[in-house]
Amino acid sequence: MFKRFMRSNLIALCAGWLIAAYMVIVKYTTRWDVTLPDATRALIGTDQGLIALTWHSRFLMLNAAWKRRYQLPHVLISRSRDGQVVAHTSRFLGLKTIRGSAKAAVKQKAKGGETAGREITRALKSGGCIVITPDGPRGPRQRMSLGALRLARATGAPIVPCLFAVKNRKVFNSWDRFVLPLPFGRGRIIWGLPITLDPGADDTQLEAIRERLETQMNTLLSQADQDMGHSPMPPADPKS
Repeated sequence: MFKRFMRSNLIALCAGWLIAAYMVIVKYTTRWDVTLPDATRALIGTDQGLIALTWHSRFLMLNAAWKRRYQLPHVLISRSRDGQVVAHTSRFLGLKTIRGSAKAAVKQKAKGGETAGREITRALKSGGCIVITPDGPRGPRQRMSLGALRLARATGAPIVPCLFAVKNRKVFNSWDRFVLPLPFGRGRIIWGLPITLDPGADDTQLEAIRERLETQMNTLLSQADQDMGHSPMPPADPKS
């Protein structure tokens, strides 16, 4: 009964509104320190489509990094019931949503992949940004799947990592060690360097890029956490 109640669309809608309102409060009451490499600065805010990556545990801070002049974010959200809350939250924040997975979108198969594939292609061609948490929706934590890379290979859109940390926070004992930022503190936003994949890259090359990008994202996350006075959040065992 309780689980069914929590999964109702009305409850998801209310939860989405509350989370979105909270994210706005955190964004404007936090003093953010931003690192933005020149190569990334030259890319964001243009009419070129891109794919932005952040770890699942830090997704709640994404709106703090985005400015109005940047590409319009389209959040790629799983079609599960749990994705309803994220979808409503994103819409209340003025973001576009695409229901499906990067893997399904590339393969044009199940989980809304065909529809998601068309929406992703349309968004990127119109100069939008596709936001993906490459370790979601179930992990392992801070371990990258190949879905986002295959999407980048298929569309030609560059990938840009963006990682976050805050001084005041609550860390949950969830699979991703989800971080709830608290207002009235300091925050750190670190953008990574853009990566563009060769459309002819084979699976061996894709795996090498995956390892390099995963390492870059975890290094940036560790730097951000340490700057905020926290111990680095280690990635999960990839076999877990």
